[in-house]
Amino acid sequence: MHKLISWKHSFTRLNEEYEVARKKRQALDSLLNTGRISQSTHVIFNREIDEAIADIERQQKGLLEKMAAKVVELEGQVKTLEILLADFEIRHVTGDIDEDTYHRENDLLTIGLDQAKHELEEVKEAADQLASGEVSLEEDVQPAHDDQEVAQPEVKFLDEAVGEEDNKTSEIEEEPIIETVTCAEANNEKTEEKADDKQET
Repeated sequence: MHKLISWKHSFTRLNEEYEVARKKRQALDSLLNTGRISQSTHVIFNREIDEAIADIERQQKGLLEKMAAKVVELEGQVKTLEILLADFEIRHVTGDIDEDTYHRENDLLTIGLDQAKHELEEVKEAADQLASGEVSLEEDVQPAHDDQEVAQPEVKFLDEAVGEEDNKTSEIEEEPIIETVTCAEANNEKTEEKADDKQET
């Protein structure tokens, strides 16, 4: 009975831990897809989840090995009890054992056989569920494919920054032009003044 409780406890615990890891991955991917966290932050937490999943899968494999051994053990018990039950039935029919002994032993063998078959069925069913559940969460949770939506706020921000830089550059480039025009006008005025002086002379 202790072994039965032991594998059931491990089976339940691993299923719960696996479900928690799956929900964490979903929440993390949702944050990335909505642009609430950056890709670098997603990578940090995703690495932690991957490590937790890897640990769960290692424990799953170990539990599956123990459950496979349990199946073999229970199948042996069922076969032995069936043989004993058949032997008692034959001996009872042939009159080799009395009625009291037959009923007492038959009841014990029947109870033991039913329990062994029931546990064997439970172990096989749980092992099948555990084996089918040993898949990477990458297959269960949709990854972040919508990179454009996530990157859009950054692209927009960069465009605005570039626009501001262009405006600054334009302002800087316009200043020498204004100065050049001013110098040219000054030179023209000086030239005209010299010409007027010559004419007066």
